[in-house]
Amino acid sequence: MTAKEFLSRAWQIEKRIDARIDERERLESLLTSPRTAKLTGMPRGGGGDWTNAVIAVSDLNAVIVGEIETLCRIKREVIEAIDAVEDARYKQLLELRYRCYMPWESIAAEMGYTLRNVHELHGKALQRVRVPNRIPCLGVGRSQQRLGSFPRGN
Repeated sequence: MTAKEFLSRAWQIEKRIDARIDERERLESLLTSPRTAKLTGMPRGGGGDWTNAVIAVSDLNAVIVGEIETLCRIKREVIEAIDAVEDARYKQLLELRYRCYMPWESIAAEMGYTLRNVHELHGKALQRVRVPNRIPCLGVGRSQQRLGSFPRGN
C-alpha cells in the first residue's frame, strides 16, 4: 500500500465511523419509539417480544461499538504516521489534506503556495511517510457499500 493510499484511509474511516454512529442511533430509537411500543403490544407482562428486541439491539450495539473501536485504532495509525513526519511544511500539508480533508486549492491558500507548489510539496511529503508493515483491512467487501473516494477539489 502506498503512503497516499494509507493516508486516504482517514477519510474513509471517518465516513464509516459516522455511518456506525447513525446506525447505533437508529437502533436505539427503535426501542424508544412509540410506534415500537404499539407494535409489540406494550405494556405487557413477562417480556416476550420486547425483551427479545432489547437483547437483539444490545447485541447489535456491542458489534457496532467494536467496529467503531477498530476504526479508531486504524485512524490513530494514520494520525501517528503524519505526526512522525519531521518537516513542519510537510506535516502541515498532510494534516490539512488527510486530517482536515481540505481541497488542494484551500491548502494552497492556507499555506501561501501555488497549487502546483502544493502538489510538488505533497509528493515530497508522501515520501517521508512511513507506512506500517501490518495494516488492518477496512473490511469493505461485497456485502458492504464502498464509501466513495477521497474528496477532490472543492
